[in-house]
Amino acid sequence: MSQERAQTQQNGDNNGMLEAIYENTEMGEKALDQLIPMAEEGLFKAELQRQRNVYHEMASQAELCLTTAGVTPKGQSAFAKVNTQLGIKMKTMKDKSTRNLAEMLSEGNYQGVLDCHKCESDFPGATPGAKKMLRELEAFQEDNCQRLEQYL
Repeated sequence: MSQERAQTQQNGDNNGMLEAIYENTEMGEKALDQLIPMAEEGLFKAELQRQRNVYHEMASQAELCLTTAGVTPKGQSAFAKVNTQLGIKMKTMKDKSTRNLAEMLSEGNYQGVLDCHKCESDFPGATPGAKKMLRELEAFQEDNCQRLEQYL
């Protein structure tokens, strides 16, 4: 493979990984924006706000990397956004308990971890910086699952 083609492949993998990070963090942030107002327990609500702030920070970092590379982040599709919003509404229609919210968030974080694993396989040529961001996101989501266990 020529050096130019290898560089093009690395750029594609890098941008693909950063876009996946952006989508993952955007979904977490938007889900928390919808769930935080439902949380009544003070410590639980504070934990959700902490998670939301970290997701926002990570999304902004991925967005900056993409725009610096001349790529406009796409984020979640309109269908995915609506699907997430409706799913949250359905699951909280009758039960807005701390336990139910914690379970929903644990499932979402676990799905995020799985998405990180798939992303790593899908974009093996990404730069070390993008891979580091992905590992940080994965570790953050694993930690979120641990922190949410006490509310189940």
